[in-house]
Amino acid sequence: MTHDFSPLLTLLPIVLYAETHYRFRYFFSFLKKNEPELILDAPHRVEPGKPIPLLLLAKDADRFSCILHHVSVTVKSNAIHPTTHDLLKEPITIDAKFFSKVFQLERPQTEGWVECDTEFEIEIHGRRRTYRNDNYRTSSHRPLKIFLAATPLPALPGLHLGDAHLHSSFTDDQVEFGAPLKPSVELARSMGLSFFCVTDHSYDLDDRTDGFLHNDPALPKWRELQNQIDALNEANPNFAVIRGEEVSCRNAFGHNVHFLLYGHRNFIPGSGDSAERWFKTWSEHSIAEILANNVDGTAAYASHALEPISFLQRLFLDRSTWTDSDLALHGLTGMQFANGKRETGFRRGYEAWVKFLLKGKKLFTLAGTDAHGNFNRYRQILIPFFKIQESHDQLFGKMQTGIFCSQLTETAVVQSLLTGAAIATDGPVINLRVRNDSNPTSIGKTFRSDSAATRSVAIDLSVRSTPEFGGLATVQVFYGVLGAPSESLLAEFSEAQEFALNKIIQLHIDAISYVRAEIHTSPAGTRDSTSHFCFSNPIWFVPRA
Repeated sequence: MTHDFSPLLTLLPIVLYAETHYRFRYFFSFLKKNEPELILDAPHRVEPGKPIPLLLLAKDADRFSCILHHVSVTVKSNAIHPTTHDLLKEPITIDAKFFSKVFQLERPQTEGWVECDTEFEIEIHGRRRTYRNDNYRTSSHRPLKIFLAATPLPALPGLHLGDAHLHSSFTDDQVEFGAPLKPSVELARSMGLSFFCVTDHSYDLDDRTDGFLHNDPALPKWRELQNQIDALNEANPNFAVIRGEEVSCRNAFGHNVHFLLYGHRNFIPGSGDSAERWFKTWSEHSIAEILANNVDGTAAYASHALEPISFLQRLFLDRSTWTDSDLALHGLTGMQFANGKRETGFRRGYEAWVKFLLKGKKLFTLAGTDAHGNFNRYRQILIPFFKIQESHDQLFGKMQTGIFCSQLTETAVVQSLLTGAAIATDGPVINLRVRNDSNPTSIGKTFRSDSAATRSVAIDLSVRSTPEFGGLATVQVFYGVLGAPSESLLAEFSEAQEFALNKIIQLHIDAISYVRAEIHTSPAGTRDSTSHFCFSNPIWFVPRA
């Protein structure tokens, strides 16, 4: 099926690598060049003792083949003298639609922020050209800023950290594309992560492999995505790639919202806000229809549920937010409001989450970044097709979901997301457990007292941070009684100069209720001079009648 692409697509919040070869018919593009998009990227953070992986990514070299003759990087910081390293031993011919190569750069003898300034030389049609960091017109070409961590990510027994909202190279259309999965695993591991969830848009996954302007009912991209995930999980036993999809669907008022599904193998169409056809904004399914047909074992989360929508997106793409009636639907696992930025949508989502918990809705939360291949900074088309804009928001792994499971597999991660055995964080970590030999209960589960004696429980609270993310300025444990207008503060601790906390909290259960915890750190001395957070999902309590 041929799609009549329109300028509406430029209204999307594009935060991927910028596709610069497409232009509207009869429309001039200053960004277009007869050479592949070429980008050097790197994680914004690297764990102690690990080398720095530098990702070279080329796209559309099947149309604009080239020879890569030279790649070098100069590393500098306030603590070390600049050093330059040649990374390429011999020329490489690049002629594939997607080409990627990860160079492992020996870690310099320093900690904290460093700059990696890369230079590469390509040959096209006998002419050689040299670029710094990317070959986009109007981009800054600035060095990559990387934080070399002195300590590992905060850890607790059984906890695994990952990004629950990632777009890959299977998102590939007229204005954007993401990073291939295999190098994404390498970069994620260098950051100390143990998993990520692949959540490409439904309206990209139904395209033909040889062109994003056509759909293919045989779904070759969807099928290839499944095959790649299976192969990566087979080849990486200590890392899990979680299959998923970000489905465009209709909310209670018929407007387009996004829905994260984890662990399913059956494609769900959703094209209402794809901007592939003029004023065709009706998505194939409603939220309620997807939930009614959801397969057992699939976790279903509202994607960036209450993020503000721009006027133009509302007008032309019919985009909106999740409503209260949507969030109250039976079968919804949870909502994502931690989406790479702590702005309006984050605050609104947090408030809605607590409101539904008090109503008795077991609505879990998780965190992701909505990253679209941007590990160090994102580049987007600001003015079609004249200007590239850059930012350091929504970088892969900057916000994380922590899941508690004994074995790191795709199935175990999905099960933890399904049962709420998870935390949402951008640094510090937390765990809650009910002390009870006969009925040990952890985050996401329900403690049912079987006698009057078990109405009094002891709760183990464990908290960890590092200097990178700040001392424990505020650790709060909230108690929510179903039907109450607000939560009460069960316990509060302030250890601004400390990075570990272990406490036992006493609770007498006299109503159907829950306990959850959250952390806010001190910004003093952190890597970005800001406070960092962590929210736990609740433990629920049902007293004996």
